[in-house]
Amino acid sequence: MENEEVKLEREEEKEAEPTEVLKEELAKEEKAAPEQKEEEKKPEKGGKNVLLPDIVEIEKLDPNDKDVHEDIEEHRKDLFAAYNKNRKMSNIMMTVVVLVVIGSMVLIMLNQGWSQIVGYSLAGAALIGLVIFSILTKNKFPMKSKEYIRFVTRKIDQFIYNNTEFQDVKVDLNEKYTIPGISVDRVFKSPVDIGSRNIVRGLYLGKGFSCGELALYTTKTEGKRTVKAVAFIGKYLELQNTLHFEGRYIINLQGEKPTDLPSDIDDLEKHHEDGNLTIYGPVGGDYSKDIPAKYLTALKKLKCEGHLLGVNVVLWAGHTGVYLSYDDPVVALPFDKPFEVEPQTAFKDHLLTTLEAELIINK
Repeated sequence: MENEEVKLEREEEKEAEPTEVLKEELAKEEKAAPEQKEEEKKPEKGGKNVLLPDIVEIEKLDPNDKDVHEDIEEHRKDLFAAYNKNRKMSNIMMTVVVLVVIGSMVLIMLNQGWSQIVGYSLAGAALIGLVIFSILTKNKFPMKSKEYIRFVTRKIDQFIYNNTEFQDVKVDLNEKYTIPGISVDRVFKSPVDIGSRNIVRGLYLGKGFSCGELALYTTKTEGKRTVKAVAFIGKYLELQNTLHFEGRYIINLQGEKPTDLPSDIDDLEKHHEDGNLTIYGPVGGDYSKDIPAKYLTALKKLKCEGHLLGVNVVLWAGHTGVYLSYDDPVVALPFDKPFEVEPQTAFKDHLLTTLEAELIINK
């Protein structure tokens, strides 16, 4: 499903409006890696070109800089101003072309030698002008949107990872999650499409971690049709642990409305269910021996309310995958609505809670 655009949003589709057109431009940036320059291409053995890493260090916020909210809002408003200007110019150009073509048709229909010459000349000039205008403006707005995404993502990252506990935090702007790479966790069955961005890697109190935004899709049947359905949208963390057991455990935390439930559990059995906490594990396994009680207590601090819709933690010996399901204000960049700091503050709290819990099982 490579030709379909993957949005990191839960918002339902609706009739396209001017701001929706803007979202489509920005959605393309979420799906694809940044365009390559000739010097950035590296040949593979098979003759193909691959993107070289584009690694950027996430610096701490400068107290003398503008407030994050103010800075992002300023750039968002500038982007909309550019978008409105571009759209207005396009409408004016199209109106002029239509009027000139209508005038040309009138002159041609007079069936006079001079009028036909003038009519065809005007029509040709209008069409040539339209082509030139389209060429000149084709890449202008997409480039602005790419710059905007880079800026907003960097500022949010600085806000999230500003604590002194974080060290050596970097992001590879060209890195993307893949279906095979995510499928090894075995939390969601048979994913068919994926979207990702902003995969951050670093250290938290000396322990390695990675965190990125992920949209994972599977399929479902509606009548006689098979349609794409959301399996997961939110933040994905990869961590290390020092646990030792066979197989895997999936720990699921839910709020009032179950969201993004694990689906690859046919080979597992339900070991424990208590309120909003459910633990799936290998047949014959004993979660109370394999998973420290302190770790489960720490995970329960993640309250599935507000922006956090659900949590899935998969534990393999040596590897932890954490899926934090969120609503749009956390995972969608601000376009047609003002930027809100509160959703990002909520995610930052959840991230710190998750990383603190991981210290218990990563000795």
